[in-house]
Amino acid sequence: MNIKNAFFINSETLNILFLFFPVAFLMGNAVLNINILLICITGIIVFKKKIFSFKNERFSAVILIFFILVLVSTLIDISKDPKNDHFFRSIAYFRHFFLFLISSYLVGSGKFKIKYFLVSCLVCLLFLSLDIIYQFLNGSDIFGFVAYEGYNEADPHSGKSRYHLAGFLKDEYIAGGYIQKFFVFALILIPIIWKKLDKQKFLISTVLPIIFFSGILFSGNRVPLVMFCVSILLMIILIKELRLSLAIASLFCVLIFTITMKMNDNLRGYYISFYQNSSHVIAVMKKFIPKKYPELEKNKEKKCIEKDNDVYCEHFYQQSKKLKSRYEEIPSFGSGHFVIYLTAIDVWIDSPIIGNGIKSFRTKCLTKLHLPNRICSSHPHNYYLELLNDTGLLGTLFFICAVFYLITNKFFNFKYYEKNEKFLFICLLIIIIAEFFPLKSSGSFFSTTNASWIFLILGMLNGLKKIKK
Repeated sequence: MNIKNAFFINSETLNILFLFFPVAFLMGNAVLNINILLICITGIIVFKKKIFSFKNERFSAVILIFFILVLVSTLIDISKDPKNDHFFRSIAYFRHFFLFLISSYLVGSGKFKIKYFLVSCLVCLLFLSLDIIYQFLNGSDIFGFVAYEGYNEADPHSGKSRYHLAGFLKDEYIAGGYIQKFFVFALILIPIIWKKLDKQKFLISTVLPIIFFSGILFSGNRVPLVMFCVSILLMIILIKELRLSLAIASLFCVLIFTITMKMNDNLRGYYISFYQNSSHVIAVMKKFIPKKYPELEKNKEKKCIEKDNDVYCEHFYQQSKKLKSRYEEIPSFGSGHFVIYLTAIDVWIDSPIIGNGIKSFRTKCLTKLHLPNRICSSHPHNYYLELLNDTGLLGTLFFICAVFYLITNKFFNFKYYEKNEKFLFICLLIIIIAEFFPLKSSGSFFSTTNASWIFLILGMLNGLKKIKK
């Protein structure tokens, strides 16, 4: 018996798995990895050798080379450092390449049912956003999870204040980032479903952005709020069907932001500190990047341990206090990203061409802790710095040029797209611009959530030929 018929595996099954993707994203890495694994297995069974045909798929071949570069850079570092145990991680990372191939072929074959996927995004976003809003107003969300668990009261101007709401995600403070990633998909559902907007549909397309904005604002995730505003601006420029409703919604969002800042001291202090930190980042980086400390090389820290995905050094903090009297230190800005960026730049300079392999920053940063204004973390908190650290200049430029080529190639074919294809292209373009905005802080490029999101988006864009209506 054919395995496809025995288990009812077909393109409909694959669409259901993609429909579940936004839900799995919310449920954590374990569920998301299972979802990706099922997509990969189902896609290979349904499409067989078709997804591995790179004859007319240059971009797929280019992405494969990038994954090979990640593996090679890891192997080279393993040959230098026997303690490097990331070989299996570099192999497991290939699951995202299969996710890319399958999403690309599913969209390109015209079997991707876009409306189902968009509806799934909309439902998840509404549920999470409304839960966050309810938690902000009521003190606890609809499941009884108490608000402000992530807030430690401090002087708002010291940069040490924390304000986060997570709704039903409990202590996973990623609600704002989730809404910002998926909300464009939810908004393009309106022009895809309705050819003409009447008053009721116009009202829906005005209210939805306000709900999403409020969810991100109250979550306390500040960078996603900025990226949300950038995305809305791009949608106003590029999607004429939503231009008026989004413009009106933007005015209401400004009003909500102003009123909230005046009425909530904690939230106001948190966003003020973000503004102050952001306005100083370029000046601080320019001042401290060129500084060298050759006299401190003999003081390299050796006694360090890795715990809970972070690196701790026994004598580092004592050593830092001694250095304060001799070297100027960066002020304690809230998130600590400045010193992480400085450390990442130092680590990259040690291996500028091929990098140090996947997820190597958490161990390579140990070699920089003898310097002032340096610290360790699980990742550099910026996609470009992490790519430079892990794949070097070779892998970074290769990946960036590949994505740029994909976007320009699809853009030149824009006039040949049908209605749904045009909306999806604009949607994917806006998502990519927001996701790879150079100056924003971010999670790890190689984490399960970010990698699956990035290569799903790139796969959909690469397969953009026909969309099932």
